Amino acid sequence: MRRSLLIVTFIFLFCGSLFAQIFHFGVPNLEDYDMERFHYGFSLGIDIADINMKTKTNYTNLISSSENELIEIYSQPVPAFHVGIVTNMRMGNYFDLRFVPSFSIAHDINLYYRFAQEILDPNPRKSNFTNLILRKIECHYINFPLFIKFKSSRMHNVRMYAFGGGQVSLNMMSTKNNKISTLYNDEMKADVIPIIKPYDIQVKGGIGFDFYTTYFKFSTEFKVSFGVINLLETERNIKDKEHIEYYKSSSIITGLQSLKSKTFTISFIFE
Repeated sequence: MRRSLLIVTFIFLFCGSLFAQIFHFGVPNLEDYDMERFHYGFSLGIDIADINMKTKTNYTNLISSSENELIEIYSQPVPAFHVGIVTNMRMGNYFDLRFVPSFSIAHDINLYYRFAQEILDPNPRKSNFTNLILRKIECHYINFPLFIKFKSSRMHNVRMYAFGGGQVSLNMMSTKNNKISTLYNDEMKADVIPIIKPYDIQVKGGIGFDFYTTYFKFSTEFKVSFGVINLLETERNIKDKEHIEYYKSSSIITGLQSLKSKTFTISFIFE
């Protein structure tokens, strides 16, 4: 209890000091800051990751018996955390070029499959019978985004901006994701997890606010990104050729047509 009180007190004092510096109407903070050619900093933030999914209507049954049918496939958003390094180049009074490489942790894809009848849950932590199973695709991405930033005029110690650009992401879990699990016999293929490409390409855009304090610039960003490629890996690029037919015959795979990423991000930037 005492430790929690100390933490809350520290946050309160820090935020109070920060906003006092920002909204103190005297001489503006960091008056010549935006005239410098390059700025550097770091970014921390939270991602809400999800998938734009297209499914096939003619689902193949999970088991050989036609009594059990795949009724529905859907996804649910998951939270992730990212940390990045900011490089900002001034292009004029109202435009900047920004490169913000980052590492996104736990950027997973959660796919839910609902069947007409209960089956054995392939999740090793559960091992119970259910008609709704989860297939989690684990992802940790290294991101390489490039943005054009359009800035408004500065209002004392505050400035609003909008930005847009693109991003290439490399999945550090691609080697693990390229393996086909075959825990069950040919009549039970719920253990299969969709194999996705080791990279992703997205378009990104958003808005943000710059706050000029006495010693540094603090920014808050809100951005969205949409993938432009189908993440599902093609049969040609799947390395495990021995079990490829097992993989293709599972409803976990045949029910899917395309997976494209979508992410909402809140970032806190210190420069």
